[in-house]
Amino acid sequence: MASGYYYPAETFLAFTAGWLFIIPAAFVAYLAYGYITYVRERKHMIEVTVKPTDAMKAIAHREMDLKREKESVLFEESRRNFE
Repeated sequence: MASGYYYPAETFLAFTAGWLFIIPAAFVAYLAYGYITYVRERKHMIEVTVKPTDAMKAIAHREMDLKREKESVLFEESRRNFE
């Protein structure tokens, strides 16, 4: 705060440079570091694939049927509101 009193122009320039250049540059560097770390650790991940069982398929079909039924009810209600 004292530097703003004694050196107002320089303090403004430093503040502006910080917000316009330094903070975004640090953000980009942080994103790049995170991406590089992710790429390095990705090869150590284990992928698990699960084949859907009949019960899982039945649940998925039931959920799709409920979704279709809900959409048709909403469509009918909206159609009645516009008539």
